[in-house]
Amino acid sequence: MKEFRHRRWKNKINRHEVFPYKYLLPENLKDVQDAVREAEREGFRIRAVGAGHSYSDVAMPDGFLLDMRYLKKVKVLENDKVKTQGNSLVEVEAGITVQKLNRVLDKKKLALINMGAIDNQTISGAIATGTHGGGRNLQSLSGMVRSILLVAAEGKLYRIEPSQGITTVTQHQEDEVTLVQDDEVFYSAVVSMGYSGIVHSYIIEVRPRYWLYENRDVMQWSVLKQQLLDGSVFDDYPIKLEGKQVKRPIRSLFIVVNPYKRGGNHSCMVARTFEVDKPRYRTLRDRSRNLLSLILGSIPITYYLTLLIVNYLPKLVPASLNQSIKAVRDQTYVDKSYKVLFQGLEFIASQGHGAEFAYDRHKPEEYIQVVEAIFAKVDELVKHVGVYPSSSPTIRFVKASDAFIAPEYQMDACYIGNPALVKQRKSRLILNAYQDLNLKMGGKPHWGKITNRLDGQPGLICQWYPRFDQWQRVMLRFNPKGTFLNGFADRLRLATPTGTLQSAKQNMATKP
Repeated sequence: MKEFRHRRWKNKINRHEVFPYKYLLPENLKDVQDAVREAEREGFRIRAVGAGHSYSDVAMPDGFLLDMRYLKKVKVLENDKVKTQGNSLVEVEAGITVQKLNRVLDKKKLALINMGAIDNQTISGAIATGTHGGGRNLQSLSGMVRSILLVAAEGKLYRIEPSQGITTVTQHQEDEVTLVQDDEVFYSAVVSMGYSGIVHSYIIEVRPRYWLYENRDVMQWSVLKQQLLDGSVFDDYPIKLEGKQVKRPIRSLFIVVNPYKRGGNHSCMVARTFEVDKPRYRTLRDRSRNLLSLILGSIPITYYLTLLIVNYLPKLVPASLNQSIKAVRDQTYVDKSYKVLFQGLEFIASQGHGAEFAYDRHKPEEYIQVVEAIFAKVDELVKHVGVYPSSSPTIRFVKASDAFIAPEYQMDACYIGNPALVKQRKSRLILNAYQDLNLKMGGKPHWGKITNRLDGQPGLICQWYPRFDQWQRVMLRFNPKGTFLNGFADRLRLATPTGTLQSAKQNMATKP
């Protein structure tokens, strides 16, 4: 195992950096166990990091750092050795990126059931922080997990599964690994931000390779708002397949809304995806998204030109956002699932950060009110602060989760994203304003996005998550001495006894 002292690590957007006491690169399971034991012996805390895609400080270590990049093996499991319900099961080490995993699965004629809009996260980072993807009938990435191999305190090994897990108890033969099949333990550990221990690998459910058809269109907010209210935005939608017009059920929706009014309305980009059979032929137009936007989104000069406008010609921002929405309009894009689910604009996405909040999908009047409150907040920032927010809010939908502290826990969710360019002047002021607005309106934040406005509000966690005390009890079972905690956990008081947090919740409720 490679080891460095005080080597710098930083996240993708350079917002957070650290010089850990030890920087370790494990190459196998034993290396992870040894690192945990060494950290405990020397009195340090330890954290695993992946690609650094999280905008928050959720991954930041303050003692030992485990860089998981060498743990990237993928193994398709034989169905006669595990209990399955038809789809394939794949064992995936924690350090592989979603991008690499997609390519490996594709070679095996398999595919992820769902994924987020970007693919440069590690699979462990995406799962642990609740990365959700899109699809009102599809769960987030954590919903694909069937088993977890966890390195807990003292380097002890646990295979954690639901009560009706995939492993036959009498056939479990992993040396030194304790099998735990318990719903409370599993749904606590699967989204736990690494606080229960270091995940070495997951067993996830995947499906046979499939194809998606994407349609991007531009609508006015007044029209889209009505469709959201009456639910017709989810109705079967006409698409053109191999020269024929057919109606297909919508698999997922991805919506981008210009927060600035242009011509008395707000322009919206609505991307719809549909599952289709592999086409017998594809036109040149079908084979890629809007070529110009694809190229521009992948080169650095686009970002720097955007930054120039935002910081020095801010009055051009509203028209620029309007034009960018129109530029991504593209009638058709048909490809393998993972290529369509990846939303592109990779370089610009890597230079941005943001906050994101979950609301009840079945209460459209409430999340619409949030979107329109964002419009009003943007107007306020322009008029009273002289700041033009540089990015458009996004809307996505995802199926409810059983993970105890996933924002969509037992709630079909509408996620509202609030992005901003990292180097925009006063971008933190913008994100603070967005966070304050969403927290006030009852949104539950994505753990991997910006969450600094939760400081000083520990009672909110108990308010959001009725099973938080069970989550905490499980976390402390595998992490009794706080070995896997960090500054993020400290400031959100994730290890504070729930009675104290309940008191904070009650105090919040009695405030005028």
